[in-house]
Amino acid sequence: MVTQKQRSETTRAALLAAFRKSLLDQGLEATTTAKMLAETGLSKGALYHHFKSKTEIVEAIYEAESRGAIERASATVDPDTPPLVRLREACVAWLAEVQDPDVAQILFEIGPEALGPMRAKAIEDRFSLRVFESLLAEAHERGEIALANPTLTARFLNALMAEASFEQQRNPDAPNSQIGPVIDGLVASMAA
Repeated sequence: MVTQKQRSETTRAALLAAFRKSLLDQGLEATTTAKMLAETGLSKGALYHHFKSKTEIVEAIYEAESRGAIERASATVDPDTPPLVRLREACVAWLAEVQDPDVAQILFEIGPEALGPMRAKAIEDRFSLRVFESLLAEAHERGEIALANPTLTARFLNALMAEASFEQQRNPDAPNSQIGPVIDGLVASMAA
């Protein structure tokens, strides 16, 4: 027997999937709650039970995409390698993740347009910045690097990755191999 919680989760997932598809196919302006309700057959009550506004729906989609990209990138990295190796590999893997046109459109266009750049950055930081801080702290604790301020260094690295992804979007023919040496240079400058 299906529980109320399962029905609720199914409804939420259907709303998010329909909105995501419409956002990618038709854009932010053309994606309306009325269209999504008609398409999914759900009621206004069902929509507003889960989300207060279209912006809140876009935020949920953006958050899922941001978390998913960093989790998929992190999953490709061998957890038994030294933290600085994992850091480099996670950065390169994340850049590969955001080359997916749908992921890129949500993370670099739709999300910031709907949420504003500061809110989008705050969401992105919850996932990517946490990974950088953790790996840098581990490397620092192991004596691989000497950092006066690991948190600030993680923020610099996070900004570097954002810029690398924007460059990748502007110039998709540029070789991805360029980011590895940049990260290596940054890491070498932190060597203990």
